[in-house]
Amino acid sequence: MTETPPPRRARAEIDLGALRANVRTLRARVAPHVRIMGVVKADAYGHGAVRCARAALEAGADWLGTATPHEALALRAAGITDVPVMCWLWTPGDPWDEGIEADLDMSVSGLWALEEVRAAARRTGRTARVQLKADTGLGRNGCQPADWPQLVGEALRAQEEGLVRVTGLWSHFACADEPGHPSIAAQLDTFRSMLDHAEKAGVEPEVRHIANSPATLTLPETHFDLVRPGIALYGVSPSPDLGTSAELGLRPVMTLKASVALVKQVPAGHGVSYGHHYVTGGETT
Repeated sequence: MTETPPPRRARAEIDLGALRANVRTLRARVAPHVRIMGVVKADAYGHGAVRCARAALEAGADWLGTATPHEALALRAAGITDVPVMCWLWTPGDPWDEGIEADLDMSVSGLWALEEVRAAARRTGRTARVQLKADTGLGRNGCQPADWPQLVGEALRAQEEGLVRVTGLWSHFACADEPGHPSIAAQLDTFRSMLDHAEKAGVEPEVRHIANSPATLTLPETHFDLVRPGIALYGVSPSPDLGTSAELGLRPVMTLKASVALVKQVPAGHGVSYGHHYVTGGETT
């Protein structure tokens, strides 16, 4: 016998039509030559990675982006094989071989990662696609400017050996959701300087990118070759300082719904729940 599942008392409804509309809105914000990477990390921010990835591609996204290699490999396993997929959060011992075989763009922030990629390329007999990440001021992943010449030099040597192809140069903003924050201009200047060094050294990237959702929406000078909208893809404003979702032309993709269990009227001064941390200021529904 099969049991009938209980009715869903609470649910998240996902509107893929809204996601497609958001991609089109974001496309209208960038120049025709700028490509769009739909970020579907963390199961597409809880919206369902595979379905959202397909919807984004249908609406005009050119790339997909994930945080972990396992997320990226899941997209490939689902049959999304004909578009570039970038993954940026690698740790020692991660599935580098599988990443190369799946034709992922793998982010490299330091020499240890480049060495793991080199070893995996030798094992698989295939050339790895790598993107070098510059730490322009966020202070998380990425190579510090002082270490950048060494990383670029080693990557170019690995490229000459046929082990890697440097496909991208990139970074990430810390405060792009705070209009006018001085770190924005400072990071952009640092990024341009690090790009200049890498390109003069001989790197010929397919893409250069730094723009997240807020930068995509409000900072056209940061768009370069590709933008990486994440939260905006799902119809959420990156910051109230930038405007509401509606003001930015975005439609929320997720709606939370639940059955109402009880509605009642209580007088002023009525405590609510354990500890009475909230007390009504007047008669309240």
